[in-house]
Amino acid sequence: MFRVLLLVVLSSGFVLQVQRLEATDAWDAANTHAVIIGVTRWKADLTKYPRRHRKDKELRELLIRRGTPAKQISMLLDSEATLENIRQTIQSSLSATNANSTLLIYFAGHGWRVGDDFCFANYDVKLGPKNAKTGWTVKELANNIYANFNGRQAIFMADCRHSGGIRLAVEKLQLKGISSFSLTSATEGITSTGNWTFTQLIIDAMEGLPLMDTNRDGIIRLGEVRSEINNAMLHLEGQKSGFHSGGTDDDFVFGSTNGEVVDLPEIAFPLGSYVRVKGRYGRIVDASNKTPPNYAVEFFNYASKEVKRYAESELRMSRRDSGQLAVNMPPECEVRWRGQWYPAKVLREADGRWYIHYIEDDHSWDEWVEADRIRFPIQ
Repeated sequence: MFRVLLLVVLSSGFVLQVQRLEATDAWDAANTHAVIIGVTRWKADLTKYPRRHRKDKELRELLIRRGTPAKQISMLLDSEATLENIRQTIQSSLSATNANSTLLIYFAGHGWRVGDDFCFANYDVKLGPKNAKTGWTVKELANNIYANFNGRQAIFMADCRHSGGIRLAVEKLQLKGISSFSLTSATEGITSTGNWTFTQLIIDAMEGLPLMDTNRDGIIRLGEVRSEINNAMLHLEGQKSGFHSGGTDDDFVFGSTNGEVVDLPEIAFPLGSYVRVKGRYGRIVDASNKTPPNYAVEFFNYASKEVKRYAESELRMSRRDSGQLAVNMPPECEVRWRGQWYPAKVLREADGRWYIHYIEDDHSWDEWVEADRIRFPIQ
């Protein structure tokens, strides 16, 4: 993603203040210690990002609402996020842990691969191979936690390019027998979106968004969160997300829902499903089974959500597949589908028909079209 945002959270399980929640392997907000580091600009010539609606601040506020004392949350933003400050802040948080603590680290920002390691860009990082020691790396983080953390569990979250590389910390703790897992916006081998989508999904899970509860039992668990993040990053951003478990079960509880979802079995696009409409990808968050049916579609913008209503005839189910996404394929025509025109590429032509590929969809949507459904730019 864009900014550097490190969140270190330490807790002792998750004691949820909801009577119906009896799971023991859950998040204890009151015993959480957090360090949030968010950088949207750097001294070096790295892409800067808008500061509006920052999700790092929102995440801090959410932790406080969940019961984490404000004094247990440290936050370094932009120029405060120097390498030295990051090191000192993490060390201070580790020193506050005990045998029952859970460590959560969240990072979002610029990131890149460095040999068999990964650099997560601190504010004062310098670019170039001769300046490698000026960057904050995953291996440094992993070694520090391995040497100084003796709690019960560690959680790693990263929202940046090559963020999946933070799995190195998970693997390091496995050697020590400490249960951990990582959730990331991208795998270790790919770049990432410039939006706050991944962070927003984490916030949704922690707030108890009902759509995150896919089995509709009132509890949001790790398995549901990682599945929803995988689907959202694929369909909304067109990229693979990352997950690596070091012994944490999918039943680990993030929290309980803050409402209920009433599913409508007769509708064509179920609640929570991802659709494409007018060239955009979104998620169905509400529906009416009146005649004709209509749907509320939620879109993720840079750092905000937008909901619009559409008729059923305007929607098509998202069929994005991470292994089949078209990359840098320039459109050469437009094809009409259900009254809307979509960019496409002609794969072959025969007998006055064209076999086309929709640029923004996977190849399962490829089809033959006739002259009344295709138009080419005027030469």
